[in-house]
Amino acid sequence: MANPLPVNAEENCCVEEVGQMVQRLVRMLQLFERDQIKPYGITSSQCYTLLEIAKSEHLSMTELSSKMNLDTSTMTRVIGNLVRDDLVERLRDDSDRRFVTVRLTTRGRDFAAQLRQSIELYYCDIVSAIPTGQVEQVLQASNTLLAAFEKANPNCC
Repeated sequence: MANPLPVNAEENCCVEEVGQMVQRLVRMLQLFERDQIKPYGITSSQCYTLLEIAKSEHLSMTELSSKMNLDTSTMTRVIGNLVRDDLVERLRDDSDRRFVTVRLTTRGRDFAAQLRQSIELYYCDIVSAIPTGQVEQVLQASNTLLAAFEKANPNCC
């Protein structure tokens, strides 16, 4: 059952505008993925997985699934494709073969660095388009919006 609309007029203010803004942001993120990630021949899930693994020496599949907010079976498929493409390797624990960690291959580290650089250049373009002195305000507003998403959907992320 959907939550009823808030009774408080202040809480009801700008619901439509916020919804429209969120929809526009989602669309912009889809375009970002199409224009910045797809040319590399990988999916957005593969991209973000590579970047997450690059932050660590290695991660267990459980840790990675949690960080990516994906169930283990989905994460296993993503990793399987990255292993196939020689970007990631699986390491099994000698004492418990069920325990698997993943790490980037040499090719994967180079690929992740290239992705990270491309994405950072894109974000530099975005930051440079924000009027001088307003970056902090944008960051504060973004944090407020993210916190609201987390509160509205506590099972996510």
